[in-house]
Amino acid sequence: MVNFEYSKAIPLYLDYFEHKNPKPNDVRDIANCYLMINDVKSAQSWLSRYNTFYIYSATEMLNYANTLKASGDYDEAMKQYVKFQEIFPAKSENIDKWLISCVDGKKWTKKPLNYEVMNVEQLNSENCDYGLFPYKNGFLYSTDKKQNNSKYSSQEIFGWTGNPYLKIYTVSNLNESTVSANPEMVDNINTTYHNGSGVYDFENDVLYYTITKMKNKKSLPPNSDPTNWTEKETEEQYVNRMEIYSAKLVNDKWVNITPFAYNNSDLYSVGHPALSPDGNILYFASSMPGGFGGSDIYYCLRLEDGTWDKPLNAGYMINTEGKEAFPVIDKTGKLYFSSDGQPGMGGLDIFECQGSADNWTVPENLKVPINSPKDDFSPYFNETGFTGYFSSNRDGGKGEDDIYYFSKGLIIIGRTFARIFDNSLTPLENVNVEITNINNSDLTALVSDNNGMFSERAKCSNTYEFTARKKGYFMQSVLLETECRTGNDTIYVDLILDQILENKSYVLNNIYYDFDKWFIRPDAAKELDKLVSLLVENPEIDIELGSHTDSRGTDVYNQKLSQRRAESAVGYIISKNIDPDRITAKGYGESKPAVKCNFCTDEEHQMNRRTEFTVTKIRYENFSSLK
Repeated sequence: MVNFEYSKAIPLYLDYFEHKNPKPNDVRDIANCYLMINDVKSAQSWLSRYNTFYIYSATEMLNYANTLKASGDYDEAMKQYVKFQEIFPAKSENIDKWLISCVDGKKWTKKPLNYEVMNVEQLNSENCDYGLFPYKNGFLYSTDKKQNNSKYSSQEIFGWTGNPYLKIYTVSNLNESTVSANPEMVDNINTTYHNGSGVYDFENDVLYYTITKMKNKKSLPPNSDPTNWTEKETEEQYVNRMEIYSAKLVNDKWVNITPFAYNNSDLYSVGHPALSPDGNILYFASSMPGGFGGSDIYYCLRLEDGTWDKPLNAGYMINTEGKEAFPVIDKTGKLYFSSDGQPGMGGLDIFECQGSADNWTVPENLKVPINSPKDDFSPYFNETGFTGYFSSNRDGGKGEDDIYYFSKGLIIIGRTFARIFDNSLTPLENVNVEITNINNSDLTALVSDNNGMFSERAKCSNTYEFTARKKGYFMQSVLLETECRTGNDTIYVDLILDQILENKSYVLNNIYYDFDKWFIRPDAAKELDKLVSLLVENPEIDIELGSHTDSRGTDVYNQKLSQRRAESAVGYIISKNIDPDRITAKGYGESKPAVKCNFCTDEEHQMNRRTEFTVTKIRYENFSSLK
């Protein structure tokens, strides 16, 4: 295929097939063209047709199984992998791994992790958009979208995809999945061919980024991933090779554009740079000799003079016989990278691991919904690690590669307890719990289990109200804000319901009166509204509302003041359509202090100034529905 022009070859094949029946080699070749442009469904269709010729080619059989997996058809993919294993046992050393990945893919798809994923539609085009990362003035990313009213020469079109070459763009105003300013192409650093995948050193205002060069070589090891822009065996003389460059941002201008010391595009590719949090380790992907597979993750240590030491392989724990690319280091030093050699769902999956240099923990697949059967790569996590962006060519996107925003959800673990007469707590089962998201009014209703447990997903930076109800108990309501400022994604909430008991007093919090006054203040009204709700939800009870004062003032005065306050509160409650026969007012003055003291402190006086209600009667005939 001349200069990777797979997109141009496909219509020629299709036109030819309208006049002549395709031969096996023709079917194989058009299937390969579709594979090269990542049109998995079309490739799968033609590979399936190739199988009807009963030509058992290891390459085509494996490609067919891989396209099935990349389409999410894991059951059929497993059948094809087993068939391949039977026909080509000598070439099946990795088949068991791919069979396991199909099992995992099915399992992860059925039970996705608690992430919300949204397509950044305002940023994405119908072509390729990927690799979003932050820099001083906003974000940078790569796109091959066509400019409005622009005409492109054949030299400006990448024949592999039929799109313009990828260029680096900047976008300044990006809020989650909303873009409020038009992206603009970056000046100075974009080259003739592909440009992309980079990282910004905020300490030194230096950008490390990737470019490609078209090299006059033809006998090179194959690597067929167009998103990696590395070499692909060709009948002609040109191949694309990646290089890393750096540029310094001075007064909003990119200057000191410098090639990486270990670029060697005559022999191999070097690209996708990433920096450790302290800026002293540069990670990148490369197909240089001596690696484990098609492309590996490498690293360089920064020397005292600011230059980079020679590249070293990041080791067997992350690198495989497949392709590892798009390394990213978050603020904590955790490594994220994409691989088609680690067990995954299909295509490139994003993995994470802890460590540095060549010492890493076992990589962990980020699973669904971050990963998909297609290619998923170039993640960016914000400061907290709960939100960020990644790129994918998954089904349902706007273009070929799209940028997605993700928000990691929280798991709320709740417990319902009963508080009985001796103030002890015991788990309370079958409690009706309503969870209301105050931000958007979404309501979830559930019931606690036999151990009083319940769980629910939640979003970061939202406020939730938990309301618990059960016959024979007073309603309990709790507000919870999900700040998400740490790496902990589990929040615990306890809902304690007081058992309704006759002649037991319950303190109403935050019932305050102005000095020497008995009128209901707005803040007191909010608390009394809760008592109104309690009476509405528990029609089987009658109550006495009692008001208590501190010991300052005369006994007679305090008695009159407390009675007026109690009557004022009862009047407010009756005004809310509560039967007056169910509630009485009682002023106790200073006769029943909560804290007995001769020389009371201000805190003790405040504890004695309180409003309580006491259940005076329970009509047990109304408890027929008690759970």
